[in-house]
This record gives sequence, structure tokens and C-alpha cells, in this order.
Amino acid sequence: MIIDLLRHGTPQGGRMYRGNSIDDQLSSKGWEEMKLALGSQKWDYIATSPMKRCFEFANYFSNKTDTPLKVVDGFKEIGFGDWEGKTIFDIGQQNVNNFKKDPIKNKVNNSEEIGHFCDRVIESYHEIIHSFPNSCRILIIAHAGVIRVILSEERNSPYNEMFNINIANGELIRIEI
Repeated sequence: MIIDLLRHGTPQGGRMYRGNSIDDQLSSKGWEEMKLALGSQKWDYIATSPMKRCFEFANYFSNKTDTPLKVVDGFKEIGFGDWEGKTIFDIGQQNVNNFKKDPIKNKVNNSEEIGHFCDRVIESYHEIIHSFPNSCRILIIAHAGVIRVILSEERNSPYNEMFNINIANGELIRIEI
């Protein structure tokens, strides 16, 4: 089975912490990043986060390629609490570094619990991969946090290290199971 993980492209409003409470659309640059990443590849199935920066492109691509699409609530981004809508300059580089070093110990105020976030992503991921034969190619369109959880699961890496995985806007990452 081939699982391709596509991070949404650059959203409108520029670079900031967007969790599951800020639902910005893609910018024109974001659309181009995602189109470029996928090119003319084909998949048997597409699963997407319901958030606009993922869903709107997934819906477009599904219609363009006549590929079945499923919206997966479990693939929403983590809730960043007090960091939602703020830039790294608003938050402070040291606070961001501490969070990346250990997001469990350095939890953002009013944010979603890391354990809850990881559980909902992994439950949704397993549901997707166990629903199809091994010969399927599946495209998951989601957020950096969701992709980090899936990569950590597949690599058997601790979840408290996942925020050190860099994933660019519009980046496509392949997993072969």
C-alpha cells in the first residue's frame, strides 16, 4: 500500500500558528504549491481534513481526477490554544523552542492535549489504511501536525519529538506499507 501525505499549501494571511480554530482558505500560492506537488499522479482514494485549507483543494482534485473523497474529522490540525493566530514573533522564539523540545511538558495554554490529538489522528489513520486492499494508493491531505503524528507512528518515534519534523507547505511525503 502506498500512502502519500500532502500538507496543505500556504494559507491566506501568511505564516502564523493555525490550529483547528482558524479556518483560512489557501492563497493562490498555496493552490499552486499543491498542484505542483501532485502533478499528474493518480490515487485510488483521497482522505482530507475538513478544514478549508485542505478540503477545498481535495474537493477540487477529487472532481478533476474522479477520485473518491472522504472528509475525516480526525485529520483536523491540533488546537494551539493561546497561540492560535499568532506568529513566532508574538510568541517568542524561546517559547516555540521549548514547545518543540517537549510539547507535553511545555503545553501551550488552552491547547488540545497532545495525547488526545495523537489518538484521534492515529485512530483515523488506521481506519483509512485498514479499509482498503494493500494494492491501493491513498492520498491524505492534511496539516503539518497530522502528518507529524502519522510519520511518528510509522517510524516508531516518540510523539514528544514530532514537532522537530519539518514539513513545508505543499510538501508530499510517501509511506509504503
